[in-house]
Parts: sequence; structure tokens; C-alpha cells
Amino acid sequence: MFDHQNNIPASNIMMGKTCCILACIVLFQMSYYCLAIKYSTTLETDKSALLALKSHITFDPANILPQNWTNSSYVCSWIGITCGLRHNRVTAVNISYMGLSGTIPPQLGNLSFLVSLDFKFNLLSGVLPQQLSFLHRLKFMSFRANTLSGEIPPWLGLLTKLEFLSLRNNSFTGSIPSFSSLTNLQVVDFSLNSLQGNIPQELGRLHNLQTLFMEDNHLSGPIPSSIFNMSALQDIAFSGNELSGSLPSDLCSHLSLLEGIYLSENQLSGEIPSNLSKCLQLWDVSLSYNSFNGKIPKEIGELKFLQILYLGGNNLSGVIPSEIGNLWNLARFGIEENQISGTIPLTIFNISSLQGLNLRHNLLSGNLPKDIGNLTNLNYLDISDNKLIGSLPREIGKLYQLETLILGSNNLTGFIPLEIFNMSILRIISLSANSLPDSLPTNFGHALPALEELYLRRNGLSGSIPYSITNCSKLRVIELGDNFFTGFVPHFLGNLRMLERLHLLNNNLRTEPTSSELSFITSLTNCRSLIVLRIADNPLEGIIPASVGNLSTSLQAFIASNCKIKGIIPSEIGNLSSLITLSLSENELSGNIPPTVSHLQNFQGLYLNSNNLIGSIPEGFCDLHSLVELSLSRNKFSGRIPECLGNITSLRSIILDSNMLTSSIPSSVWRLKDLLELSLFSNSLTGFIPPEIGNLVSANYIDLSMNHLSDSIPSTLGNLISITNLSLAHNLLEGFIPESVGKMIVGAKYITRKCTYRKQVVKVDS
Repeated sequence: MFDHQNNIPASNIMMGKTCCILACIVLFQMSYYCLAIKYSTTLETDKSALLALKSHITFDPANILPQNWTNSSYVCSWIGITCGLRHNRVTAVNISYMGLSGTIPPQLGNLSFLVSLDFKFNLLSGVLPQQLSFLHRLKFMSFRANTLSGEIPPWLGLLTKLEFLSLRNNSFTGSIPSFSSLTNLQVVDFSLNSLQGNIPQELGRLHNLQTLFMEDNHLSGPIPSSIFNMSALQDIAFSGNELSGSLPSDLCSHLSLLEGIYLSENQLSGEIPSNLSKCLQLWDVSLSYNSFNGKIPKEIGELKFLQILYLGGNNLSGVIPSEIGNLWNLARFGIEENQISGTIPLTIFNISSLQGLNLRHNLLSGNLPKDIGNLTNLNYLDISDNKLIGSLPREIGKLYQLETLILGSNNLTGFIPLEIFNMSILRIISLSANSLPDSLPTNFGHALPALEELYLRRNGLSGSIPYSITNCSKLRVIELGDNFFTGFVPHFLGNLRMLERLHLLNNNLRTEPTSSELSFITSLTNCRSLIVLRIADNPLEGIIPASVGNLSTSLQAFIASNCKIKGIIPSEIGNLSSLITLSLSENELSGNIPPTVSHLQNFQGLYLNSNNLIGSIPEGFCDLHSLVELSLSRNKFSGRIPECLGNITSLRSIILDSNMLTSSIPSSVWRLKDLLELSLFSNSLTGFIPPEIGNLVSANYIDLSMNHLSDSIPSTLGNLISITNLSLAHNLLEGFIPESVGKMIVGAKYITRKCTYRKQVVKVDS
């Protein structure tokens, strides 16, 4: 067959077509092969970068990366890795919440198609490598909750497509770069670092920014005015810094979308702008713990969506505006620690959505109205430290959601409504420092299964402590001090196994007569979390049992002064390894201080004054390297003051007066330059007062009177610039009174000298 037009055989034509098709196939395959090589090579670059990251991880608690990120597996199938369909390149790395330790390698900058980098909630350290500035496609970057350090790098400004940037909760230092080129940013979170300096004015150019968080740093200076012109802003959070200045009067003129403003714990001053009412979308206003003054703007009542209003810890005065009652969605309202006066407006008690109400430490007066029963969603109520009068309304019992009730330090009178003892989810009851004389009902604890803390001190309560309190098995704190409770310190308190603090001081409680020991101490050994035991100023009249050494190893304070306690201090007291304070003063204790006291390495305060203790002051005290106050006065101690006592540099108070101590004052005592109080009067100390007494420049009280000190008064006494009470009277001092002492008299409240000069007694009192 021929192609008659070209005189070419048909077979040759077919062969040519076949060759052409084969050539096309070969070319296509070669092209595909080349493309495959290209893509394989670039994906290999991504893989290499990620393997570098893996090699920089020093700890992987779940062993995820070693098992999953392997050379033999396909990189796009690795855990936390996402690849794009179009270019087959890594577009997202998410290794958040893995608890990884290590550093960030510079090779991550080779992930040139990366859009999202999420490393939050790990333990990564070191600095951000500059090579990350090559990630020009990056839109999302989060290193939240790691331990990264150094300054926030200015090169982040090269990532112009960035929309989300979080470096929250790291250890970044230095100042904040301006980042004015990152105009696509919607979220910036630099909170919980150690940043300082001013907030850059240039941040106001980020016109798409919706969320700006820089809380808990050390930022200072005023808030830039440009911030309040960022019309897209929904949340501003600068709480926990050192910002100063005032808020602009037109604060909300350009912030129509603002939902939250968080400026608490700064140094802001001036009045709260009434213009705040123009931010109609606001649901959270937190301005607490600043220095704002003036009145609470009544215009705040126009913020219909407001759920949280925190204004506590300022210098606000005036009254609570009744317009606050218009905030139908309000859930939390706090104006504590201000100077707000007047009565609580009744409109407040119509906000049925209210869950937390904190009016503590103001000048509020009047009665607590029955309308409080309307707040049926309330779970927190604190109106303590005000001037409320009248009785507690029974309607409080209608607050079935209430967990915390704090009404202490007012002038409330009458009785505690029984309804309070039927509020089954109450965790905290604090009615201390009122005038609520009554006895606790016998069924006190039957309907309070959730109760954890009970504060009823200084009320005039009487009667006995009811057994039903043991039904409150979650009780951690019991404060019943400064009342008129009678009867025995109940053994059943030992059934409260979660008890941490027991305060029964200044009542009329006794120990059970069946034993000469303070037997209730034995029952309290069941309370393995006990931290504080205060039973002072009760006529206990017993002996401290050896079981005191079996009290909780968490016990930090044992206060039992003025309890008519007899007998000796048991050596088992040395088992209380966490003890910080031991006060057994003003009792009838006898015998020696047990040497086991030296085991109490956390000891800071030892008060054994006004007893009948004998013997020498134990040398073992010198092992108590944290001791701050030592009070052994008005006992019968004899012998020398341990020379090593002056080696305890933490000592601030040494009270050893009214004993039978002899010999000279240890020279080491004069090296305690931070000592505030030295009382050695009424002993038999001898020797002279050395010039080194002038080293006690912090001391405000020194009494060396009624001893046998001799020689002259050193002129260095004039170095005691902090002294307010000084007595050297009734010694054998002689010579002239130094001129330097005369200069001290101006600042001192009481200075007395008695010295011998030319065989005549000269006394100087000022």
C-alpha cells in the first residue's frame, strides 16, 4: 500500500507513526522521571530537616519520634506531619503536647512550603534559630508553653504572611520588636515571659489584629494610644505588668468589636472612662489591682453583654451605681479592696445570673437584705471586712449553689441561721469577727458533707464543740479561737483525717480528767496532714504526752502557750521534722530542754519563756541554721551562753533575760549585724561591752541591764543607728558617757545608763 501523494509505502508510514508514539512515550517517561527526581529531592530536603529536628530532641517520653520518624518510612505519613497535595511538600508540623525536650535546629528553615508550625506544650529550650526567617509561607507559629529563652528575634518581621504568633509561657527577655510589617497578624500572644520596656507604638499598624495578649511580663510605661485605634481588636490583655498612666477618655471610640479588656495588676491610674460603655460587645472588663480612682461609672450599666466586671484593689470611692443591676448577664462582680461606701443597691440582688460577688474590704454599711435569696446561681459570696449591721437573713439558705460564704469582720449580730448548716455544697464558711453569740447546733455537720474550711473565731460562741462536726469528713481548717467554748478538747477531732489547721486558742477548753496527759494530742496523730495546731490560752492543765512525736510530719506550728501545761518537754518533740514554730511559753514546764530539739532543722521560732526550765542552753541550738527568734526568758537557765549562737546568721531576736546565766557575752553575738532584738537583762553576766557592739546596726532593742558588766561604755555604741530602746542600767560600768551616745538620744525612745565614775554613781535617763 502506498501513500500516493508522497509515493511512500504504507508500511513505512505505520512504522514512522509507531516510532513517533514510542518517542513521545519515552520523552514523557523521562520528563516524569525528571519531575519525580525533582520532587523526590525537595521532599528529601524536608525529610532531612525533620530528621535534624528529631536528632535535637533529647527526651521523648512517649518515644513517638524514634519509632515513627524513620528513614525507611514516607515522610508525609509521619505523626504530626502534613504534606500539600499540589507540590507534595511538608506544609504543617504539629508536635504539640508531646512533652519533648531539646532544641530547635536551624535546618527547620529549609521547610520552604511550611504554612503551620505548632510546637506548643513541650519542654524545648534554647533560642529561635534565625533560619526560621526563610519560612515565607508561614501563617501559623506557636511555641507556647516551652522553655525558650533569649530575645524575641526581630527577623520574625520577615514572615509577612503570619496570621497567628504565640510565644506564650516561655522565658523570653528583652523588649518587644515593632513587627509593623506583619499586617496580616490576627493573634499575638507574648504572655508569661520576662519581657520589659515599653509596648511599641508601631503595633497600632497591625490593622487586622484581633487578639493582643502580653500578660504577666515586666512591661512598663503607658499603653500606646495607637492600640485604642485598632478597629479589629476583640481582646486586649496586658494584666500583670508594670504599666502606668491613665486610660484615654475616648477609650472605646474606635473599638466597637472589643469583647475583653484585661489590664489588672498594673500601675494604671486616673478615672475609669465612662466611654467604656461605647464598647457594646464587651463581656469581660478586668481593671483590678491598679490605682484607679474616682467613682464607678454608672454608664457601665449599658454593657448588656457584660459577664465579668473586676474593679477590685483600686482607690475607687463613692457608691455602687444602681445601674449595675441592669447587667442581666453579669456572672462575676468584684470591687474588693476599695473605699466604696453606702449600702448595697437592691438592684444587685435582681441579677439572677450572678455567680460570684466580691465586695470585701470596703466601707459598705446597712443590712444584708432578704433579697439576697434571689441570687440562686451564686457560688461565691464575700462581703467581709465592711460595716454591715443587723442579723444574717435566713434567705441565705436559698443559695443552693453557694460554695463559699465569707461575711467575717462586720458588725453582724444575732444568731447564725440554721439554714446555713443545711447548704449541702458549701465548702467554706467564714463568719469570724462578728457578734453572733450562740452555740453550734448538735446536728451541725449532718448536712455539710462538702465543708472544707470553717472560720468562726471571735464571735462570742459558747457551749461545747458538737460531735456532729465529724460528719464533715473533708474539713481541712477549723478556726474556733477567741470564743467561749467550754468542755474538753474533743478526741473525736482525730476522726477528721484531712485536717490541716486546728485553731482553738483563747477559749475555756480543758483536757479530759481521765488522764494527766493532754490525751487529745494522741487522737490528733490520726490527722496525717496537720500543719498548724493552735491551742494556746486554754486551761488545759496536763502533761505533753510522748505521742506528740507521732503528730503529722507535716506539722509546722505547735502553739500551746499559757495552757497551765506541766511536766517536761518530751524528747519525742524532735521527731516533728517539719516544725517551724514551737511556742510553749507561760506554762509550768520543768526540766531541761531535750537535746533532740537540735533535730528540728526547719526551726525558725522557739518560745519557751516564762516556765521553770533549768539546766544550760543546749549547744545543739547552734545546729538550727534557720533559727530566727529564740525566746527563753524568765526561766532558771544557768551556765554560759553558747559561743556558737552567734554563728546562726538568720537570728533576728535573742531573748534570754531573767535567768541565771553567767560568764561573758559571746563575742560571736556582736557579729550578728542583722539582729533586731537582744535582751539579756537580769542575769549574772560579766566582762565588758566590746567595741564590736557597734556592728549591731539593725538592732532596735538592746537590754543588758542588771548584770555585772564592767569597764567603760564603748564609743561605737553611737553606730547603733536603728536603736529605739537601749538599757545598760544596773551594771558596773565606769568612765565617761561617750559623746556618740548623746547623738543617739534624739532618735531613741528610751535610753538608760548607770555607770561608776570617780567612785560616784552617775545615772542618766532619757
